[in-house]
Amino acid sequence: MHKGRKILALLLALVLIGAVLGIAGCGDSGGGTEAEFTTIEDGKILCGSETMFAPFEFVGSSGDIEGFDIDLMAAIAKELGVTSEFMSEGFDTLIPTLKAGGKFDVIASGMTITDERKQEIDFSDPYIDANLSIAMREGDTYTDPATLSGKKVGAQAGTTGLDWANENLKPAGANIVEFKTSADALNALKAGNVDAVVNDLPVSEYLIKEAGGGMAIAKEIATGDQYGFGVSKDNPELLKAINDALKKVKDSGEYDTISEKWFGKE
Repeated sequence: MHKGRKILALLLALVLIGAVLGIAGCGDSGGGTEAEFTTIEDGKILCGSETMFAPFEFVGSSGDIEGFDIDLMAAIAKELGVTSEFMSEGFDTLIPTLKAGGKFDVIASGMTITDERKQEIDFSDPYIDANLSIAMREGDTYTDPATLSGKKVGAQAGTTGLDWANENLKPAGANIVEFKTSADALNALKAGNVDAVVNDLPVSEYLIKEAGGGMAIAKEIATGDQYGFGVSKDNPELLKAINDALKKVKDSGEYDTISEKWFGKE
């Protein structure tokens, strides 16, 4: 692990111990830890993210990275007395890069918790539920996998959507087309280059709304998927710190405020 990352993990562990013993910084009325420490990374938790996954993370009109995950991680970092900083990384290289160490501390990228991924990294407690969905052009309908026999179905590389398409639609005769991002897949759908897209429901809903029509959710797939923040197996102190801070953010009501900002009251 990179030296800076080790020091960050050690300092976070000391903050947790201090909180238990009452010797760390006292919490203010808002529930923050007010931990008085710095790290080689200037008090930052570095987050790796595939920043084309709106509304969880994307580059806004100002050029800044914004979204649900960005706001939630900022709230978690605040509870730990540090700040969060995001950097862009291809989704299918996030786990290998985290495991290699030295570039970022946490994967915050709308990543579904799966048994396969848990063999390589640790995940925080789940922070949102996200079923899959099949998006099609307006007026098209989906009844069963045979509906897409002989059709082109898009999905983002390295995702559970791609896995589901390969497991359920490809055997029924669908031609699966991989895209670098979910936005690329839905743009191809709107342009008529594919006939359907399998993707996370909240992401497809958001992108379809932003596209101004022409596409619709034809089927919600009840997979019971949940997102979590990814942490190296060599960094259990950071994982515990994130889980403790996430709980505080939820208990304080700040999580609900962030959720309403990006998804509405429902």
